[in-house]
Amino acid sequence: LPAWQRLSNSSLVANPFYEPYYLLPAIQNLHPKDQLKFCFVFRKSGSNQRDEQLTGFFPLHKRSNSLLSMPRWRLFNDDLILRSVPLLENSHPEQTLTAFLQWAARTDIRLLEFDRVPGEGPFQHALIHALRETRTIPCYADQTSNAVLDKSMREPEGKSRAMREIGRKRRRLEDLGRLEFRILEDRESLPQWQQDFLRLEASGWKGREGTALALTDRERELFLTITRQASDRGKLLMAGLFLNDQPIAMKCNLVSGQEGLAWKIAYDEEYSRFSPGLVLEVDHKEYFLNHQPHLTRIDFCACSAHPLCRRIEHSQFCMQRLLIPCHSLIAGLYCDLLPLLRRLKRHFLHN
Repeated sequence: LPAWQRLSNSSLVANPFYEPYYLLPAIQNLHPKDQLKFCFVFRKSGSNQRDEQLTGFFPLHKRSNSLLSMPRWRLFNDDLILRSVPLLENSHPEQTLTAFLQWAARTDIRLLEFDRVPGEGPFQHALIHALRETRTIPCYADQTSNAVLDKSMREPEGKSRAMREIGRKRRRLEDLGRLEFRILEDRESLPQWQQDFLRLEASGWKGREGTALALTDRERELFLTITRQASDRGKLLMAGLFLNDQPIAMKCNLVSGQEGLAWKIAYDEEYSRFSPGLVLEVDHKEYFLNHQPHLTRIDFCACSAHPLCRRIEHSQFCMQRLLIPCHSLIAGLYCDLLPLLRRLKRHFLHN
């Protein structure tokens, strides 16, 4: 566990969802009976086993079969794990990925699925090298662009129409009383912030659709555990928009390395005509750009075409899903034929 934590703190690409404090409670609460494999890759630096250094961590989840689909082992993710890039040591990550692919080819794994992983940057560079080294041809199943806030981005001159509209709604909220942007700053206030967030989320559309965290004991306990443990480690950022000391919008970010990831957001639908969630995002963006020097980027963990993201100036970052055959003829043929199978499926569904 200490080696896993050290790798988490200095990994090539940050991923709080694969840190021990998050992943272990998530599995225990939501996936206790699922088929899982944890692959730890070590580099030997001598004949003594104590000289081994952990260089990679790959949690895998057996995905069941469905129509026109082949069973595969997927980098672990679910509705609460929004990024599934493996943890890799900064030094020679391509060697770690190569070792992992070679290991998978020696096991009963015929097909791997890498979902919600970066399609650009150092991870993609290391992956390309490893695929070439193992002579593996992947199938790129999907690509999307996540909205991100980046310290290097330049603010446009003048305010956009969307920003002027958000400013107008902020003034209407200010007409109703004292409007404040707050950050959770002391450990003693965490229980109140936790309860306020759960209440806000359950009062909105997620409560009506049955997906709010507070509606199931397992998810509620998971939220409380993760936010508490993240706070203990200095890896939690909770922000809120308060009207007359009452929260009307709240968000919860997880911090890993120099990056923050937007995890959960909720708002009071009684004030929906004033877009409190958008007002909160604008205030949070200003806080990130001017008061968080230790962070270089925040990932919205949402597509750049999302209605909320479209109204806030942002950068974009490519994410992808790919299938990797593991020296299996059947898996290789499946990956080659997948585009055709998808086209046939669309044809029959629409005719």
